[in-house]
Amino acid sequence: MDSRLSTRFVIAALAATLLSGVALYFGAGLHPHWWLTWVAALPVLLVAPSLPWVWALLTAFAASILGTLSFWKYLRSDIHMPLGAALLTLLVPAAAFALAVLMFRSFFRRGQVWLAVLAFPSLLVGYQYVIELILGSFGNTAYTQLNNLPVLQLATLTGMWGIAFLVMLFAPAVAAALLSRGATRRRLVLMLAGVVAGVLAYGAWRLRATPPVSQTVVVGLVSTQYPDNIFPSTDAQKMQLLQKYAAQASALADRGAKFVVLPEMTVLASGSLSDETDRLFEKTARDAGAKMLLGVIHVTSNAAYNEARLYSPAGAIEAIYRKRHLVPSLEARTTPASDISVLDRPEGRMGLAICRDMDYPDPARVYGKDKVGLLLVPAWDQGAVDRWWHGHMALMRGVEYGYSIVRSAKVGFLTVSDDRGRVLAEASTMPTVPFTTLLATVPVRHDWTLYQTLGDWFAWLNMVLLCSLVLFAFLGKRKPTTNGREERGELIDAAPVTNTR
Repeated sequence: MDSRLSTRFVIAALAATLLSGVALYFGAGLHPHWWLTWVAALPVLLVAPSLPWVWALLTAFAASILGTLSFWKYLRSDIHMPLGAALLTLLVPAAAFALAVLMFRSFFRRGQVWLAVLAFPSLLVGYQYVIELILGSFGNTAYTQLNNLPVLQLATLTGMWGIAFLVMLFAPAVAAALLSRGATRRRLVLMLAGVVAGVLAYGAWRLRATPPVSQTVVVGLVSTQYPDNIFPSTDAQKMQLLQKYAAQASALADRGAKFVVLPEMTVLASGSLSDETDRLFEKTARDAGAKMLLGVIHVTSNAAYNEARLYSPAGAIEAIYRKRHLVPSLEARTTPASDISVLDRPEGRMGLAICRDMDYPDPARVYGKDKVGLLLVPAWDQGAVDRWWHGHMALMRGVEYGYSIVRSAKVGFLTVSDDRGRVLAEASTMPTVPFTTLLATVPVRHDWTLYQTLGDWFAWLNMVLLCSLVLFAFLGKRKPTTNGREERGELIDAAPVTNTR
């Protein structure tokens, strides 16, 4: 092999790895810059058709590993994920990314440019969909676009799968256009411009066409990041903390709050402490004339449950919701439930959920079908590390299913958002302040979406496309374009055989 050619593809591979890796690190990390995600794969895709397949595979794999390192501290130090599981969390997405790049490379080198463009997003969306069904949607590409409100509105039609497909379509379409010539290049540019313009136009229209608000409710949120208030150990400390929470909730009610939402797992309540907790907040709700939603770990003789208890001004527990989707290892001793809690109030229809429940389609989808207008969500995040990413993931559910969300997170954000994903009010807990509170007026309005009716239709359509592409890759006729030079490890001309007229 010519050493000059070897040096060229080594330099190309290293440059692409670095550029794509850095873009993935800052574009798809816990504090993403949404526009970087659109172009992150572009350097790797530009060089992949010119490299031997092993080099293309290694380049893509290394770039993805570099990008996902942004999650490493969070996985190991903040949520204490075991080393093996943390490594899999990095390696498996990197393998999927590398395979997607190889599919793009394979089709492009055959001269099947349009199949190359579709192959990259279809494989990654298919992979993310399968992972979401098993482990939740924490790492989905669509969440990088939460600050991109016009694109976020696409979730009303396709769910987050359409957003992820659009974002990951951009880089292969641009790469294919740059590497092609003539009519193929023009058609690719026109296709991409048309798709992006259509999505942005729909998003802009939906943001402007927000229905008028007919029903609202004043909601108070209270939470903490103060070290002494995180999770006290003795019963005396627990009751002292609960009394402080009750005082904060009463103060918010005095300012006009009709609902007060406290965080997830305020204390571990068992036996007589559970009864004492109920008596305290039944009295607090009755005296304040407001509903109080309190998160506790309730330990019974048979099991432990992560609960959200809603206390009414009548001085009784109006509803108890038990968390469905538990955090692995951290909630290993807690029992999952299958609860739904729908409240028909004069202010509108409301529902209850807890933290990680909002990472999954259900119960959020059930509440959408029940035409809930507001979801109340106690939560617990990991401070500065994931308060933006995990704290705002719930916004996607509000857009997908057409309701407002009030989320009160311990060690995170207190967030109020509407059914367009707009943050209406937000405050951040701080370790130097015993309690953080927020008072906001929230629309209680359900807005119908296509996604809540048809569900994951786009994800299934994508799976059909992916299966078709895989079959075509193995069964389709190959158009050699390298004249055997790849086997000799040479850097080749990446341009496929296309119509140049």
